[in-house]
Amino acid sequence: MFRNYLITALRNLRRNKIYTILNVFGLALGIGCALVIFKVIQYENSFDLNQTKKEEIYRIVIDNIYPDRVEKSQGTQNPVGPALKADYPEIKHLVRTYYPGGDQLNVVEDGQLKKFLLDDGIAFTESSFFDLFDVVWVAGDQSTALSEPQTVVVCLSQIELLFGLKREQASKALGRTINFASVRDFTVVGVIEDPVEPTVLPFKYLFEFQSQEGDINPYFDNTEWHSTSSATHTYFIPNQSFNKDAFEIKLVDFAEKYLGEGKSEEAKYVVQPFEEIAFDDEYGAYSNASSIEFLFALGIIGLFLVLTASINFVNLATAQAANRAKEIGVRKAIGGKTNQLVIQFLSEIAMITLFALIIALAIAEIMFKSLVDIIGYELSLDLMNSPQTIFFMLGLFVCVTLLSGFYPAVLLSRMNAIDALKKKISGRRQSGSLPLRKGLVTLQFSITQFLIIGTLIVSSQTEFFLNKDLGFDKEAIISSYLPERDSLKLERFKAELLSSPAIMQVSYGLSEPTGNSNSKSNFNYAPLESEKSYHGNFKAVDEDYLKLFQIGLVAGRGIEKDDGTHIVVNKKVVDLMGFKDRYEEVIGETLDTGWGGEKKIVGVIENFHTYSLEEELDYVIMLYAPRIFYNMSFKASSIQSIPEATTHFEKTWEQIFPKHSLNFDFYDQSIAKNYEEVQNITSLLRIFAGVSLLIGCFGLYGLISFMAMNKTKEIGVRKVLGASIFQILSIFSKEVIVLMTIAFVITTPIAAYLLSQWLGSFAYSIDIEPEFFAIAFVSTLLIAILTISYTTISTARINPADTLKDD
Repeated sequence: MFRNYLITALRNLRRNKIYTILNVFGLALGIGCALVIFKVIQYENSFDLNQTKKEEIYRIVIDNIYPDRVEKSQGTQNPVGPALKADYPEIKHLVRTYYPGGDQLNVVEDGQLKKFLLDDGIAFTESSFFDLFDVVWVAGDQSTALSEPQTVVVCLSQIELLFGLKREQASKALGRTINFASVRDFTVVGVIEDPVEPTVLPFKYLFEFQSQEGDINPYFDNTEWHSTSSATHTYFIPNQSFNKDAFEIKLVDFAEKYLGEGKSEEAKYVVQPFEEIAFDDEYGAYSNASSIEFLFALGIIGLFLVLTASINFVNLATAQAANRAKEIGVRKAIGGKTNQLVIQFLSEIAMITLFALIIALAIAEIMFKSLVDIIGYELSLDLMNSPQTIFFMLGLFVCVTLLSGFYPAVLLSRMNAIDALKKKISGRRQSGSLPLRKGLVTLQFSITQFLIIGTLIVSSQTEFFLNKDLGFDKEAIISSYLPERDSLKLERFKAELLSSPAIMQVSYGLSEPTGNSNSKSNFNYAPLESEKSYHGNFKAVDEDYLKLFQIGLVAGRGIEKDDGTHIVVNKKVVDLMGFKDRYEEVIGETLDTGWGGEKKIVGVIENFHTYSLEEELDYVIMLYAPRIFYNMSFKASSIQSIPEATTHFEKTWEQIFPKHSLNFDFYDQSIAKNYEEVQNITSLLRIFAGVSLLIGCFGLYGLISFMAMNKTKEIGVRKVLGASIFQILSIFSKEVIVLMTIAFVITTPIAAYLLSQWLGSFAYSIDIEPEFFAIAFVSTLLIAILTISYTTISTARINPADTLKDD
């Protein structure tokens, strides 16, 4: 019996090639996209699955409470870890980690110095790291690793990079020396497997933490309670009787003890479960998953694509009813039962779904390769090692088969035998309810219009982010890290760079205006009579900073060299002080700061964005502090002179800093990286909106085929009476316009509400204009009309004698 169903199904599919191709391809597109989305969501939900103690681990974070806002910090002061371990016996294991990310590492091989400038993977930590987190040891002794000063544990991939050693040679790496940033030597005491991605601990090098001092980083001060680096994290495992809420109450006294009396009202220590870190969008982490909202939206899009593909299948299947009518009539006349016919048609649909699923596997693999630059990692179906993917595919197969096939199968199997033999299927009962099919197509194009509207608005928001005036110049500016802070070298470096006519200005500082390095500290103004201090972004800059970045000076003067007692503030600080629009009057006023006490204001600058446009303007305070000049920038004379400028920069670097590898970035490109997530959303929406539109065209083809089949005789009569092809085309176009309009009316309020909520999450965003909706409506309407033209014109060109002779 099954063999008969299978043979019959294959024959019918072969006989109706266009129907089969459209169904298979439409379903394959929908299923392929759904597989991609499933794998992305699965990956994003797999952070640190290899960590067996993840349910026991907590992280200490801080809520910094200011008069105007609460800032949530992932970092803690360096002494927090040892103090917690000493004061609270309920803490079983505790570790600090400091993650600067990248830096230069040097090794000597065969008498030759090799320099490696790494973008990420470098961390400092303690021997207790291995008590909390699982690592796979390849060589070395875990019980003693990092217990001695100036030691380091290295991942397998890095011993191959640095020393050219394979896994079986890992023990040869032990005892070798790695120089950190041309500052300090570390001895390799262990080799471990690379961290399993994805992880919030992307460490490839574990340098010993405890013995480090300011020569590695100025924030490496194990006694400083009033300086916090976001790169320093504190993790712990408590005893079994641990109560999170009760412990946070104890941390109020902890803050009072170490930060000072009354400071618990300004800094609240919070205990965060390790499992929450990956999806945390308030405190942050070394590495994060995509937001829950983004993954939820992806899941909804995947559901929409499968739904549109299934709707497409229903319309195409029922449109083929006339071609199957006589077959059904004959089968019923010779005793075929309804349930047998249902099974036969479902087997055909299952066959189509199976073919589509096979093709979807190839589509998914192609998409994985092409989406690497968008999602940031390469995925694969990897069916042999991913039972979840197999179960998802089986579930998708069953759901799509039933969702797509049950209604058409029941519809065809319930045809009246006599009417079926006469190919009379135009009645409401036999036709499978034309209004239902119209409703399905309306739903299908509602989804497509929503995706198009979303794509247009998200694209416009991305363009807004990339092109909005940030309050400073970013064009033709190249930035680099500074490996040393020797004043004589820096003076010589600047002079040599400016000797080239291709370079206009050079400046040193902690970072660019929107750089990743920011020094936040407290400030207050006595007349405000605020018990709590405000929090400002203290920008360490030199005398050329304002000129290079063309930050407007409103009043007073800029920063001068070797002047650490005076500051320049932005208009937002002045407005807070009560001198709004009276900027000259604030010159000479004094701020009490966390940067060495009182500082006198000598200048006021325009507000500029220190972070992405997703956040509000910050309080900015500029001062001269060469000890933390970790960045340099230079401006080329013109866009055309950039190649000459960078060549001169490279030669000068080799003269001044021969021990250090060169690495530089174009500042405008660095700023664009702040909006990678929004750009990725835009790219994905464009792809999925295009797929949805293509599948929708297939569904519309099915609807028009069905409508044309039922109106064949009407078209014949109209042609006999002199109707032109264009007039006949207008009949179908009119119905499509009605369906598109209904879809538009349904979609518009939903899209407007949801997208306004999304835009509301940004501090600066575009307005939702009517043109976004108009473009979506017109574009889908034009594509729909083009889709129906072929079927309608083909039907209209049939000789009326052939369509009317049955009567």
